[in-house]
Amino acid sequence: MKTMKTKESKLNLTIKERALLPDILPQQGNKLQQIIVRGLLLKTEFKSTEIDQYGLKFTGQGISWNEKGNKAAFDYELQDSEISILKEAAGDIDKSGKVTQHNLSLLEKIEAL
Repeated sequence: MKTMKTKESKLNLTIKERALLPDILPQQGNKLQQIIVRGLLLKTEFKSTEIDQYGLKFTGQGISWNEKGNKAAFDYELQDSEISILKEAAGDIDKSGKVTQHNLSLLEKIEAL
């Protein structure tokens, strides 16, 4: 019996892109899709040690971080199913004309996967 090998890809995100990721993921869909979305959110959420390390502050105006956070980048291993969800979400944002200067770099990284 042949086992199907899934290809893993890496997604490198800045603090800003990590903060924007939940906003671009589908808020509703079928059960399987939402399980994958939940996994992506858990994988990329800010841990308390990161909040302290980068001085993250979440306000009504957005998110801010310290100088160390400006250089911070985070690699995430992604499975095919996660890439599929991300690409679909990025495509939907593009089709609906909701691309902004804030989310452009994140969308470009997702399209390059």
